[in-house]
Amino acid sequence: MQRSLLSTLPAGPSARRTALGVVLISSVVFVAALPFARQPLLPLPPFLPMYQSALVIIELLTAVVLFGQYRSMPSRAVLVLAAGFLFNALMAAAHLASFPGLFRPGGLLGSGPQTTAWLYFLWHGVFPMLVLGYALLKRREEGGSKPRDHRLAILCAIAGAVGLAGAFVLLTTAGHDALPVIMQGNSDAPAKVVVACASWLLCLVSLAFLWLRRSPSLLDVWLMVVMWIWIFDIALASVFNGGRFDLGWYSGRVYSLLAGSFVLIVLLLENGVLYSRLWQAQAAELGRAQQSLARHGERLRILREIDRAVAAEQSPEAVAAAVIQPLRELLGVPRAIVNRFDLEAGEVEWVAAAGRRRTHVGPGVRYSMRLMGDAQALGRGEIQRIDVTALAEGPEKQALLASEVEEYLVVPMIASGELLGAVSFGGKPGSVAPEHLNIAQEVASQLAIAVAQARLLERVKGHAAELESRVEERTAELKEANKDLESFSYSVSHDLRAPLRAVDGYAQMLEEDYGERLDDEGKRLLATVRGRAAQMGRLIDDLLAFSRLGRKPMAVGDVDMKTLAREVIEELRSEYPKGEVALAELQPTRGDRALLKQVWSNLIGNAFKYSAKTPQPRIEIGCGAEAGETTYWVRDNGAGFDMRYAAKLFAVFQRLHREDEFPGTGVGLAIVQRILARHGGRAWAQGKPGEGACFHFALPSPA
Repeated sequence: MQRSLLSTLPAGPSARRTALGVVLISSVVFVAALPFARQPLLPLPPFLPMYQSALVIIELLTAVVLFGQYRSMPSRAVLVLAAGFLFNALMAAAHLASFPGLFRPGGLLGSGPQTTAWLYFLWHGVFPMLVLGYALLKRREEGGSKPRDHRLAILCAIAGAVGLAGAFVLLTTAGHDALPVIMQGNSDAPAKVVVACASWLLCLVSLAFLWLRRSPSLLDVWLMVVMWIWIFDIALASVFNGGRFDLGWYSGRVYSLLAGSFVLIVLLLENGVLYSRLWQAQAAELGRAQQSLARHGERLRILREIDRAVAAEQSPEAVAAAVIQPLRELLGVPRAIVNRFDLEAGEVEWVAAAGRRRTHVGPGVRYSMRLMGDAQALGRGEIQRIDVTALAEGPEKQALLASEVEEYLVVPMIASGELLGAVSFGGKPGSVAPEHLNIAQEVASQLAIAVAQARLLERVKGHAAELESRVEERTAELKEANKDLESFSYSVSHDLRAPLRAVDGYAQMLEEDYGERLDDEGKRLLATVRGRAAQMGRLIDDLLAFSRLGRKPMAVGDVDMKTLAREVIEELRSEYPKGEVALAELQPTRGDRALLKQVWSNLIGNAFKYSAKTPQPRIEIGCGAEAGETTYWVRDNGAGFDMRYAAKLFAVFQRLHREDEFPGTGVGLAIVQRILARHGGRAWAQGKPGEGACFHFALPSPA
């Protein structure tokens, strides 16, 4: 950007020749007009307003363009020059307004006879000084001078130009009488030559400083042209002429207009060139951005394809085949390969490879690990750059050179710290851009995840197959065990019951046929035999019920627990008519109604049985809700138990009381525990000898 501005753009040979041509033509015209400079001509009233108005507009436009360049690249030298052209515009306007006879006989602004001439010489003396300041400041800026805030600087420059022009207007109007006389009507006074020569000298000094610059810019060259033409302007209009409205005076005005036009024309032309270059740069940048966006979209598409293939549990070969050719085209290389490493064998195997004409997918191509560079460095994630021309002679080298691969990069594929393979690609030396390398690293990372996922999936499938085999074996064993259990149940219900029925039957026959012959002791013994046989029958029934609990399928549904408990109480009342039962509200639940009824039957039956010997038996049934489950309880004031033996209560054949105290088989609470376990529940008990017991069970709360 800096080298494209007029103030910094070096002047080329063409620009210098053009400027020299303008100076030569102006010099020829000046020399031709010089002998006729005092030739009087007719006054043309429209000439001066047209000329001055055009000059004011030209100088203002030039100032605006230079201020714009200062905003683009702040430079004190350019700022001073912009203020100079603004000063020119203001002085030209004041000169026009004060010209006698143009708007009023004596001019506007309260001017006097000398005002217009002095404004002209002050104008043509100060501007060369500002050009000189421009040249000196450019030398300082080349030494490292830094400009300040450009906004404040522009305001200060404008204020300075306006203030200086205003001061000169005030000096030439209010201080008119103190100024030397340089005009006598429309003719020149003798002192005018001295003032004109001073302005002339200032133009020569500024021209010399511009000329002595080592590498003049395009603006410097055209400022030198302006100073040359100002010299001709002052010479014709103020030194060699005789007064106003002669040939020298008109020629000087034309030179002044040309001098102001040159810089503006060059500025506008160079601005046009600058905007053209800017447009071309923007178009090129837009093209690069579109290409980058297309590459970014293709990169995302490749990564998405890998993710999709991994989610679909595709093999590494299928994943690599889907992306290798698009990856090669995106990287702009003649060959790209996805490699799998066999570190133990020291070999590399192709997973997929893509060239300009074909794509190879699947194993079959194997070669030495040495072609991948330093394996330890790859394991650390370092990219390897391989010079094909430096490889040992062999079929691999010849194949690479035949594919126009003189250099290739090896990007490691690492997952969970394990080196699984690499993505290799290449072409001409230095043909891979950093952006392409980043793309290859991203693809390599995703491919590593795909390979690791495939390996993990294979292991999982292997474990699943092994577990499935074990489950089938265990299922077969369970089926065999169930068959054995069914056989055992059949034996219990038939083979064991038959002797019991025989014993009980013969004892009954003995009692009926020979009971009168037996004494009391014989009758007692006979009753004991029959009672033990009946107890054995009940024990067999409980064992069969306990064994069937694990095999019987559950009929799950909504269960009204209060109704179920009330049914059990009514069924047990005939056996235990004595005792008070307090049944509270019970929360409904979900489960097998028949099995849950068996739970209530065992718990309430035990409460009746163990409180039957109490003078005033009392049973309480209630429930409560806890986190995620509903707890039910059955409390009695009966015999109770010692909490040291509470762990034995729910085991098979475990009893805490003698048979002659409280009859039973010791299986009921074990049945309760198994039923609750099938429902996802649990059971526990609390008690104290002689004070009663409380049995709790909890079931999951219905959703």
